[in-house]
Amino acid sequence: MASQGTTPRWAILEKINRRRSWRWARRSFTALVLVAVFANFLANNKPLICQYQGQWYAPAFRAVAVDLGLLSWPANMINLRWEQQQFAWVIWPPVPYAPNQKDIYNNSFTSPFGQQTVASLQFRHWLGTDNLGRDVLAGLIWGTRVALLIGLGSMLISTFIGLLLGSLAGYFGDRGLRLQRRQWLGALVGLAIGGYLGFVARQPLWDLDHQLRYVLGGLLLTAGFCLGGGWLARKIGPKKWGQATWSIPADTLVMRAIETINAIPALLLLLSIVAIVRQPSLLSIIIIIGLLRWTSIARFVRGELLRVRELEYIAAARVAGFAPLRILWHHALPNALGPVYVALAFGVSGAILIEAGLSFLGIGMPADLMTWGRLLSFSRQSPAAWWLAVFPGLAIFVTVTVLNILGEVVNED
Repeated sequence: MASQGTTPRWAILEKINRRRSWRWARRSFTALVLVAVFANFLANNKPLICQYQGQWYAPAFRAVAVDLGLLSWPANMINLRWEQQQFAWVIWPPVPYAPNQKDIYNNSFTSPFGQQTVASLQFRHWLGTDNLGRDVLAGLIWGTRVALLIGLGSMLISTFIGLLLGSLAGYFGDRGLRLQRRQWLGALVGLAIGGYLGFVARQPLWDLDHQLRYVLGGLLLTAGFCLGGGWLARKIGPKKWGQATWSIPADTLVMRAIETINAIPALLLLLSIVAIVRQPSLLSIIIIIGLLRWTSIARFVRGELLRVRELEYIAAARVAGFAPLRILWHHALPNALGPVYVALAFGVSGAILIEAGLSFLGIGMPADLMTWGRLLSFSRQSPAAWWLAVFPGLAIFVTVTVLNILGEVVNED
């Protein structure tokens, strides 16, 4: 048991140390995060450090700065094939291949244990290659970054939406959230202005290859004007606009939205939305998955707040005259987050499985992005290439298992 006064974070760490499987899961997840963060320096066809033409360079580190827009390549190095150069001194990454680099001497599904044509043992393909000679181990390393980005990024979006809607539904119910008539009027005016600026006025800027970005931008602009209009109407609006209040059936609206989304098969809904996006990208997949997986978090938060709002300390806060939003944010919501942590852990593993499934089907992901699901799909071209099924499948299995175990830790009393 955690000692008295222990913070929740340290309490969870103490809980993890109780069982060997939980400690293994924590270390494995830490290793996955490190692989994802340092993928550029673990698998790359650019040296870490080298002496080239009498000068010292760090190409792998410079490539990261170039991708971030901080530096640029010198003119003589823009299209330089580093693996074909002669160096006076060089340190290569542990896997000296980029995920999409093709080895013409070891293509056509080279086995990890087969004969390989390489300059030295350092350049051996330890987990084999696919039909085009791309290194499987390099693909697994870079695929770790994609999997965790999609899993964590999409669940951050889902958590934000689920917390917002679940809090409104659980704490306020159908009659607790009330607005003055002037706030309703201001919100409607803001909705009209925001809808015009977000969709009608921006229509010439619409591009079929980036329609998801413009739709989201329009929705955010509309929502911002709607909320801003209601706030301004309350602060500076004339009293003659009306101070009588009307309630918002928040609980009913949120629950009907949850039921509508859950009534449609998740895979069918996901494929339908992905098919609309003409130019797939990693960000679009993160946003789409995040927008579709908030329902479970919202239900958990709503259920907990239905219980918490009836407790004595919440009633005391109301009697003390605290604002409803302050009570919700500072007192009710922090005590309703337990199920959210569980849903978050399991949700990340679910998002990784969704990404793997989309990549396996070749839908929604950029063609040049190496993922575990895409590596797995290459095995369909040659059933004899067992390593293309075993290693990516094992990576997916281990990651999902680790996240499920961590979810079990959070759920443990």
